[in-house]
Amino acid sequence: MSIEELKRAVLEKAKIEAEHILKKAEEEAKNIIEEARKKKLMLIEEKKREMVAKLNPDARIAEARYKARLILAEAKDSIIREIITRVNSILDSLPQNIRFESIKRLVDESLQEIFNSVGKVDSIVIKISSKDANLVDAIKEYVEQSYNIRVKDVHTINISGGIIVEHSSGEIIIDNSYEERLKKILRSIMPQLSKTAS
Repeated sequence: MSIEELKRAVLEKAKIEAEHILKKAEEEAKNIIEEARKKKLMLIEEKKREMVAKLNPDARIAEARYKARLILAEAKDSIIREIITRVNSILDSLPQNIRFESIKRLVDESLQEIFNSVGKVDSIVIKISSKDANLVDAIKEYVEQSYNIRVKDVHTINISGGIIVEHSSGEIIIDNSYEERLKKILRSIMPQLSKTAS
């Protein structure tokens, strides 16, 4: 083994040892920081308990109510997340023929809203989910035959389903995507969740 090779081997070994020492030191530092953080939190909680114990009963009741509101808010949030997850799962598994019927109903609703706003419409732009890209021609045909309205363009966008219909001028946009409809439903059930939780 030459001197150069020996130097490289020694340097490589030293580098590996240094990396090992650094890694071990970083782990120890993390452990020390985490331990200090835990001690700090324990001290804070202990001081908080001491203060609460010294407070009058009204303050204890107020704190209990506050904690109850937090628990209720977390429960509502959990329920909403579960609803969203389940609805998205159901919507993702819908067969193509049901998705098409759903889109037709949403087109009908969207156009009705546009008619109510501006009256007669000559042309529209439609945005649908990329999952429904194979339905573009059928949707265009449905709109043109049912309403005698030209579909100027159909774009696929990143939505889970449903439809967004725009007046060709762009001044009116009706968002009937599944996401937007789910938001509307959730807004309508939130008061019921609040009443039930009270």
